[in-house]
Amino acid sequence: MTPTENLIREHAVINDLLTIMATIAERIKSKSVFFTNDVEEIIDFLKNFIEKSHHEKEELLYPALVENPISIEKEAISLMMYEHVLTRNYLNDIVNCILNCKIGYTFSGEMLAESMSNYVILEKNHIQKEINIFFPIADEYISEEEQVKILKRFIEIETLIEEHDFYNHYFRLMDKLKSKYAN
Repeated sequence: MTPTENLIREHAVINDLLTIMATIAERIKSKSVFFTNDVEEIIDFLKNFIEKSHHEKEELLYPALVENPISIEKEAISLMMYEHVLTRNYLNDIVNCILNCKIGYTFSGEMLAESMSNYVILEKNHIQKEINIFFPIADEYISEEEQVKILKRFIEIETLIEEHDFYNHYFRLMDKLKSKYAN
């Protein structure tokens, strides 16, 4: 397995979550019932699976892209890393909105839907850039030796996550949410 294959495998799970988030945001916008505990579980997924594992792995891969023979401009990589900052900002907005929803501030539902929608759009575009632009370059131009080193670091991250049984927890959560929010 290559580093990009590892990340693409995770993108499949993340895309499922993004679809669920978009569904919940649409329900909120149409004034349908939504469950704050589902959003709290999504927040947990975003914080632990995406931020502490997936984005951390990407941030190990990006520097190697700058050093490849065709030399991707540092600005392009900086933009990708800045998008991680933006997703964290949207995540903080989601956290604050759900807290306000729980104490009864009605305007927070609209803000929650907007923040979730913005997160989904940003993350889907981010994934598409990786799959269509950055990952093919990584596969072609990062040496096999460097890819092995990166993959070893990925495994270290995964080992820490697995010690806390996060993967099983998040895959069970995804199954539960998909059954609840499947169109």
